[in-house]
Amino acid sequence: MTDPAVTAKQLVDLARKHIEDQQNRIVRQRELMTKYERDNDVARLSEARRVLEKMQKQLVQMTAAHVAAEEHLSKLTVDEASVEKVVRDTPM
Repeated sequence: MTDPAVTAKQLVDLARKHIEDQQNRIVRQRELMTKYERDNDVARLSEARRVLEKMQKQLVQMTAAHVAAEEHLSKLTVDEASVEKVVRDTPM
């Protein structure tokens, strides 16, 4: 059986990778739209705008999932330095 914190960390890392990939796809989509604007290709530009909007909405969802995954991970892990500080600063 795997450690839940390890699994949660893997999900956080995967979510971060998906966000980076989506950001790169959005950049490429904008570059493509610039080409369509230069070529005055109205039909393709219209479709490219629709696709970009969908991509941006997906990025928002991915970002929310990443935040949730990080919050879940933080509940499963304990920062050793924080524990030491609490122990040091707590009166006995």
